[in-house]
Amino acid sequence: MERAVSPVVRYPHMRLEVIAAMRSLSDRRHGEVQWGRVEEGVSYYDDLTLNVHTLYDDSMVLPEPSEAVPDVLHQEEVPAFRDLGRVLGPMLQDLGDRPDADYLSDPRWSDVVRAAQAALEVMRARDEMDSNMSSPS
Repeated sequence: MERAVSPVVRYPHMRLEVIAAMRSLSDRRHGEVQWGRVEEGVSYYDDLTLNVHTLYDDSMVLPEPSEAVPDVLHQEEVPAFRDLGRVLGPMLQDLGDRPDADYLSDPRWSDVVRAAQAALEVMRARDEMDSNMSSPS
């Protein structure tokens, strides 16, 4: 689990939610296997709607990631989130409330996966750097 969150981020818990959304969106297989699956006795649920709400409504890192600095994002993460918004936004407009499977089978979904992977990587790198800076020598 990601725990190293920079103290300069105003809402570290929300940052962890964004990281979780990036992990979900960056893994096509996870979406195919886990999204929309309800299992008795399991308190975990994931789907596209949950992740979209995390990014657009809860954390507001999209559609304009620069407005989430320094609440949730660091300035150097903004370009990766802009790239994600450029590929995810049009799909959301085109496909709307269609089932997750329609998103996953859309040829544009590979671009979303790649953009989410890039955003996740830049977030992890920043958090790793912050963790190394705050660790006792």
